[in-house]
Amino acid sequence: MIASIQNSPPSSPSLCKGGGREESSPWRLGARILCLLFVSAFVFTSAGCGLFEPRDPEDPSQSSLSFEPPTEPSIVISNLQSAIEQKNAANYINCFADETKGHPAFVFTPSPEAAALYTAAFDNWTLEHEQSYFLNLVARSNAQAFASLSLTSKGSTVSADSVVYSYDYILVFEHSESGFAKTARGTLQFTLRVSQSNFWMIQRWMDFSTTSDVSWSHFKGKFSN
Repeated sequence: MIASIQNSPPSSPSLCKGGGREESSPWRLGARILCLLFVSAFVFTSAGCGLFEPRDPEDPSQSSLSFEPPTEPSIVISNLQSAIEQKNAANYINCFADETKGHPAFVFTPSPEAAALYTAAFDNWTLEHEQSYFLNLVARSNAQAFASLSLTSKGSTVSADSVVYSYDYILVFEHSESGFAKTARGTLQFTLRVSQSNFWMIQRWMDFSTTSDVSWSHFKGKFSN
């Protein structure tokens, strides 16, 4: 007995069908290209939204993940350099001893030249003055302006609960204050102490002028208010 053979009706063409082999035709080729273009456009607009939008500048009053827990004295110095480069006041001030956290008082001794020029500013310099100066400096510098701190070690002294670092420094901080230098050079001495939580901080800072350029103390006096 010969079985009857029935022809099934042809199925409707699928725009994105990737199954069996089909006969080529201009219509099918155009449909596939259209499908691929549609999918590509959808993925790009949904996943890449905001890809080329400018990044919002970092809020200088907020700390960031770039602040590493200062479990070693050297980390404090790295955090200080990063805070200056990023113009992040919260990270900057976290490098120093804070009496409200049970630390010994922060002490800053300016260079004699700056002390004579900005007598009122350095009359009783505290951690609050340190924070205010840095915020004022950041406020007079746009987000794209260059800032860096280069340090060259001159030696260190280590004891049970403190470390003293001496450095030659070059501070570069571009700002909008006309007539005032954007680079400071000198020598500084940091005394770092460890807290009961085993975190290190800068407790004492002494600054010295060594060239005809302004010192870091001049920056502090200039931007203290």
